[in-house]
Amino acid sequence: MGVFGWTNRLVTLLFLAGTTLLLILIVLSGAIESYPIDRYYWVQGDTSGISGAPAVSRWTFWGVCNIDSNGNTHCDSLAPADPISPVDNFGTTVNVPSDFVTNRNTFYYLTRFSFCFFWIALAFLGIAFLLYILSWCSYAFNKVVFLLVAVGALFDLAAVSLQTAAAVMARNAFHSAKLSSNVSATLFGIGWASVACSIYLFFSTGASFIKRAYQSHKEYVEMQKYKEQALMYQGKQEAINNGDIAESYHINDDLEQNRASAAPVPDVHPPESHQSGIKFFKIRRSQQPGDQESV
Repeated sequence: MGVFGWTNRLVTLLFLAGTTLLLILIVLSGAIESYPIDRYYWVQGDTSGISGAPAVSRWTFWGVCNIDSNGNTHCDSLAPADPISPVDNFGTTVNVPSDFVTNRNTFYYLTRFSFCFFWIALAFLGIAFLLYILSWCSYAFNKVVFLLVAVGALFDLAAVSLQTAAAVMARNAFHSAKLSSNVSATLFGIGWASVACSIYLFFSTGASFIKRAYQSHKEYVEMQKYKEQALMYQGKQEAINNGDIAESYHINDDLEQNRASAAPVPDVHPPESHQSGIKFFKIRRSQQPGDQESV
């Protein structure tokens, strides 16, 4: 792998770490009362006219916090998925801006679902961050990281979108009632920055996943070709070996047939006499009388 590949991996790792950190900062909103976390809130509004509410209320990730005269944040009544809804937060509709009353369900479900989606996004992207280094040496982990990032990015986008819609509607509700209100640029900046990082991670890990999938498929196709070539070579060798054996059998059969059809070879050696080895021969009788036939 070249310099570009390693650079892309390091950048992706940094974005995963950054996205996880941004989501953790969102989750810490309202849980810590010290600086700088006490400056993280979704929306702030004037609730001095509402019975049982502080003069100024800030809606954080964990619920409503109040601001004292010195500007210090106090979060005493926090709860999971506490919605941006003065009707539910303070248990009254007296002097509550009318939009909060008529659209109570909208505020309630937007913010409660947003709370859940942030946790899901943090879980998926955090696990992807922990497993990303393993994906450098394993295609299976590469696939898992891409799926985790895809799901995490989807829920992160949904969470920030829902929370943004609810906060803007809440600010407009206060403004409609002639009450001061503002949306926190800090926390929403963190939220949308996490979305931007998530989208980048989706395309980055997706491109890496597609590249690894293509390489894996290419290696599989090449391996299949090698297997086919090996099988063809093995078949040829078996055919050649079978042909040699058949030819050998054919030659042996021809030799056997030639031997069977050939005439018997006469014995060139004359039979030996069964006598005692004494050879008799005749000597031609002499012309002179008195000569005897010798033996």
